[in-house]
Amino acid sequence: MRFYTNVFQIGNYILVRGYEDGKHFSDRTQFHPTFYVPTKKKSKWKTLDNVAVEPVKPGTIKECREFIDKYSQVNGFNIYGNERYVHQYISEKYPEDEIKFDVSKIDLITIDIEVSAESGFPDVFNCAEEILLITIQNYNTKEIITWGTRPYTTNNKKNHRYIDCHNEEGLINIFLEWWEQHTPEVITGWNCELYDIPYLVGRVDRLMGEKVAKKFSPWGIVRKNEFTIAGRQNISYELAGISVIDYLDLYKKSPATPNQESYKLDHIASQELGQKKLDHSEYDTFRDFYTKNWQKFVDYNIVDVELVDRLEDKLKLIDLCCTRAYDAKVNFSDIAYQVRTWDAIIYNYLKKQNIVIPQKERNQKDEKYAGAYVKEPKPGVYDWVVSFDLNSLYPHLIMQYNISPETLLDKKHPSATVDKLLNQDITFEMYKDYAVCANGAMFRKDKKGFLPELMEKMYNERVIFKKRMLKAKQAYEKTPTKDLEKEIARCNNVQMAKKIALNSAYGAIGNQYFRYYKLANAEAITLSGQVSIRWIENKMNRKMNSILKTEDKDYVIASDTDSIYLHMGPLVEAVYKGREKTTEGVVAFLNKVCEKQLEPYIESSYQELADYVNAYDQKMIMKRENIADRGIWTAKKRYILNVWDSEGVRYEKAKLKIMGIEAIKTSTPAPCRVMIKDALKLMMTATEDDVIDFIESSRTEFSNLPPEEIAFPRSVSDVNKWKSNATMYEKGCPIHVRGAILYNHWTKQKKLQNKYPAIQSGEKIKFCYLKTPNWMHENVISFIGDFPKELDLEKSVDYELQFNKSFLEPIKTILDCIGWDIERKNTLESFFS
Repeated sequence: MRFYTNVFQIGNYILVRGYEDGKHFSDRTQFHPTFYVPTKKKSKWKTLDNVAVEPVKPGTIKECREFIDKYSQVNGFNIYGNERYVHQYISEKYPEDEIKFDVSKIDLITIDIEVSAESGFPDVFNCAEEILLITIQNYNTKEIITWGTRPYTTNNKKNHRYIDCHNEEGLINIFLEWWEQHTPEVITGWNCELYDIPYLVGRVDRLMGEKVAKKFSPWGIVRKNEFTIAGRQNISYELAGISVIDYLDLYKKSPATPNQESYKLDHIASQELGQKKLDHSEYDTFRDFYTKNWQKFVDYNIVDVELVDRLEDKLKLIDLCCTRAYDAKVNFSDIAYQVRTWDAIIYNYLKKQNIVIPQKERNQKDEKYAGAYVKEPKPGVYDWVVSFDLNSLYPHLIMQYNISPETLLDKKHPSATVDKLLNQDITFEMYKDYAVCANGAMFRKDKKGFLPELMEKMYNERVIFKKRMLKAKQAYEKTPTKDLEKEIARCNNVQMAKKIALNSAYGAIGNQYFRYYKLANAEAITLSGQVSIRWIENKMNRKMNSILKTEDKDYVIASDTDSIYLHMGPLVEAVYKGREKTTEGVVAFLNKVCEKQLEPYIESSYQELADYVNAYDQKMIMKRENIADRGIWTAKKRYILNVWDSEGVRYEKAKLKIMGIEAIKTSTPAPCRVMIKDALKLMMTATEDDVIDFIESSRTEFSNLPPEEIAFPRSVSDVNKWKSNATMYEKGCPIHVRGAILYNHWTKQKKLQNKYPAIQSGEKIKFCYLKTPNWMHENVISFIGDFPKELDLEKSVDYELQFNKSFLEPIKTILDCIGWDIERKNTLESFFS
């Protein structure tokens, strides 16, 4: 078994690190890429347009670039092939369909550094503060090593070793000596890409020079990158031979992890592991912490790496990242980029069929194109709601209409629109050889496009690996073994990799930097999606009106991209009229109606659509998802369902499905999210009086919470843009940004920088309203983590306004839909009683 862990190109050379038969290898190879040019000879190679081409090897990478530049201006002389030399190299060296790899062999370490705060919080741009501690943990062995600048009494951890380096210079030298002998393949950590690694490399460069800093790369190549995110300047370093996979970034982007009000390690570890970072609130400043309790300071550093290591134990995000990279035949770091990943997937797929890819062109982004359809619901409460979902809509639309760059015709249908297709105002007799989309784009049917072919292949592979995983799980239940455990993990990772790739395909297709970008293809997908969901809405209304003998009544409460929500209350009332009904009985009845009546009807309706538009294949598969006894809609994408059955799984107690409501929004204070969820449960099961009582008790509970818990979480950007030297902040400044500017100004004025870090663009902060008048003459303050007590604003926090905005207003919106009040109304009867 041979697999790479990092492939890096420098000049004419490809530098590779990896494993062969369990042993580590490092290769430095001069690479001679292959390109293709048109030929009149017979050739097994062809372009997407079926033009015969033959391979050419212009020479080294430099010579290939010169060759491409030389002929790029020559009309009629097209050059084909992959100019991403790393991807071409991987494809050439690993031609097999599946790269066999063993993630347990990959040397993965978690890193965390601690830096002094003598002149405020450390800055990766100047790296002026001293490095006090470096701690790493090896993921496979669990060994922890700490390098420190002061003595430390060894703790009871058998897997921990402390090295007293006496001073910073000794720490750097001893650490780099270890690093050169044990250079990892993958480094992770919490914000390590934008803090720990840049600070380490930058500090070494500052103290000892660039030559020493290059020791961080096993190839002696370190590249500095500067870029802006959300108005904040950042630095990162590319260490040739090592993949830096930031766990914070992985967690944020993972489809399996929820949105969070804060992405601080302390909060995430608390949510995921039930453990926080080591508390040091007994010290006023970070400087006090490391100067007064070095022992605890080292333990604090150790806990940070252990938390990230435990997160990987639970979530396996790096494991999944590696699986996705090997599946696409790219580097681990490439997985963060949809376009780059899909470019490699398509390249390798076409290469297997002896089809060469075109050179990348610079595309201009055309005007914004239409997105998905979302129906405007009538706000209110609905008894008995059933939802139906389309399976992987966008990949299946690509399959249904044969959407692909080489199947797209130059001419468009002259009059096709969403509404005309829905009303069947157009006949397609003249276009029976083409699949017609709602934007007028037409696609050939005489050959299957590579995109639908690839979508189908990946979808089928996902199904296969999901079945294998379930089979292994069943075997494991009977006879637990390590081999079965590995097989379950492997199959789960592969099926998840396929799922994520399929779901990200549309993102690449609609991106102007995609090699195969065409506006017509992207728009064909979204508008055909609109047709699919609105088509079934019309059909379901026709069906329900027919069953219930009503006329033009709208039974579809809402629809959103790939799902519809059907009001079944009238059907339940008609069937159970004069009969006793139980929740269990109604759920079973609706399940049977969906299975026997509605799902077959949906299938035939979609076949009718496919026939009408001359589809390449009928691929719209819609299944019943939830059965709820009650649903409340307040607006588009904002609803609550009291679910008793989800995809055939019956619940003993109903579960709330909440969308768009403040109870699940990370911009709502955490205690209010809990309160809102509890209030929603009461709305589903209790009385108006019960809800009013709950509101009053929540008000009392809220008033006793500290400012940190009742403040609004937000992301802050463009802090410097809104800052004003004359008036402190510009007119029209967003309130949370204004709070951040005020916080930065006054913590600096009061010399609190050592305790409270300045708020920078791109950070997650909290803000709360203040009562006026106060000494600051402002109605808001923002902060990070702890409320700055030294500003003497705690008594000015406007608890009433905070409660109204974070709890009462969202609840009132929902109660208005039901017709309930937030407080008891005074009546003559209540007055005399």
